Amino acid sequence: MRRAWLGVASACLLTTVGLATMSVRADEDDDGDDPHLDGQISELIRRVDPARIQDRIEEYGTFGTRNSCSTIDQNPNLKENQGINAAQDLVFAQFSAIKGLSVTFAPYIHGNCKGSPTRNVVAWLPGKKHPERMIVIGGHLDSRTFNVLDVAADTTALLVDAGAPNANVLAMAPAGNDAAAQTTVVLETAAALARGQFDDTLVFISFSGEEQGLFGSADIATNAGAALAAPSRLEQVTGIKGAKVVAMLNNDIPGGDNTSNTGDDFHAFRLYASGTPRERSSIAEDGTSDNTSPARGLMRFIATYGVPHVEHFAMRPELREDRPGRGSDQTSFLNNQVPAVRFIESHECSSSPVDNSCPAVVDPTDPNSALHNGRPCPSPYAALPNTDPRHNCLHTNFAGGHPTLDGVDVGARVCTTADERAHGIVITGTPTPADPLFILNKTLFEGCVDATAFNPFHNFQRQHAPNDRPEFPTADYVAKIAKVMAATMGQLGRAPNPPTFTATGDAIHGVNVTFAAAPGDKVEKFIIAARPTTENFYTGRVRVHGSSAFVTPRQLHIHGGQPFFISVSALGEGQHESLFAYPEYRCDASGCVVPAGALDITVSK
Repeated sequence: MRRAWLGVASACLLTTVGLATMSVRADEDDDGDDPHLDGQISELIRRVDPARIQDRIEEYGTFGTRNSCSTIDQNPNLKENQGINAAQDLVFAQFSAIKGLSVTFAPYIHGNCKGSPTRNVVAWLPGKKHPERMIVIGGHLDSRTFNVLDVAADTTALLVDAGAPNANVLAMAPAGNDAAAQTTVVLETAAALARGQFDDTLVFISFSGEEQGLFGSADIATNAGAALAAPSRLEQVTGIKGAKVVAMLNNDIPGGDNTSNTGDDFHAFRLYASGTPRERSSIAEDGTSDNTSPARGLMRFIATYGVPHVEHFAMRPELREDRPGRGSDQTSFLNNQVPAVRFIESHECSSSPVDNSCPAVVDPTDPNSALHNGRPCPSPYAALPNTDPRHNCLHTNFAGGHPTLDGVDVGARVCTTADERAHGIVITGTPTPADPLFILNKTLFEGCVDATAFNPFHNFQRQHAPNDRPEFPTADYVAKIAKVMAATMGQLGRAPNPPTFTATGDAIHGVNVTFAAAPGDKVEKFIIAARPTTENFYTGRVRVHGSSAFVTPRQLHIHGGQPFFISVSALGEGQHESLFAYPEYRCDASGCVVPAGALDITVSK
């Protein structure tokens, strides 16, 4: 019985005979054009261990802070087992314990702590056929608290500022979810895949410098794209001549926070993939399916070859580079012309918006309009009653002294009632002048210090606060994200590079496609795939041989005349399939063209 592919049966098989091209229906038991999952990779990723993930999340929390500037020269009060360098030494040792990996520190200059020793930890499994082709998995180790430059190891000073000097002192930035969880993902994928052999080099990076401006990843991603002629930083770090990155998988906040996520949230993850231009700014509208980009091609590969390896786990595609106005280390690789995406949990415990899908305009006559509308969109928690535990995720800011917001005091304070201890305070007052955003922005300051609790910061957001503690991530969930990422990396690491291709014709009569394997690849089989401009994923696939083929919309499961995107992938040994060639061609009734702006892959909006 034929396998379904992304819910759609396979397209017809084409063969080319001499100069004539004719369509031939595939045999009913021939599923050669369906994606082929590598069984060995399925076995390898079973080694991902939730118990080990939890242990490591707890261990990384013992360093007090992992702020990128938390070194002795920046904070002489740090103990030997505190700060970023001690944490990186541990990660280095954990990578070094994995047989087959090479490991090194990669130093870089950090703009906020130039006199401090700052570095990434880089490990790699050399490729057997094309070591210069690299697949990268990364996640940052560095942490932060309310103040991004605060290098204190504990919360003593915060408690004094709030007026609760006798409250329980905690680690300042244990960062259980952001970033201990993502560090465990990088290590788990390395441990699982190091037992296999791959054509390409697999690279595992524990970044630092992310929280203050992506300093670590900006350094290591320098000249990483194959289209950039200059030698890459990874060539310098690994010693592998001609090293260039095929794809980069970033994970940041993969923890499955046990308050902000409920029900089906634990069976899905968000994947951010930018278009052309890249949707980066806080006011940039979300992307659409009628767009093409290298990152979206990687998104489709993950859906086809990563997600199916993990049962009962789904991707929630987000058509933008990251949450509005936010970012992470995939940005550094996108800046260097590498396809790169971000994995993140379904819902994070912070005030960040998810996307810009809400109505764009705030109604100044409706005092609650800013809880639902605007640019950037408000957090999905903004409209919840403050009795909902997820509403505490809005409590982002800890402000010492008596700062004001639109004339209203929003300084940090101590909880005085049971209700405040559970839900935070409610800031009242009338802003001067009237501000339609006040009702939204004041929630950022409504956390209060609970001097009676073991965790005095429990009604603040988890992210970027002492409240991001090791007990809040869900290790089984983290393991699922690690498995999807490892499966994607493994499948790519055994695949050829994308072919080159051209397409002529139209969406009514059909398309002539010519294709050729990438230099260094011996490929005889290719897949032609298409998707309507209204769909993110390919709906029809056709396996072909030779160097050209003619395909009709019907064979690609496209209604005649309906606009669609078309591309070609290469099938290597063991039916390992490459990324689809970029750019896709867009075909409509008038012809097939490369979309305007599709080649400007680093431009942002």
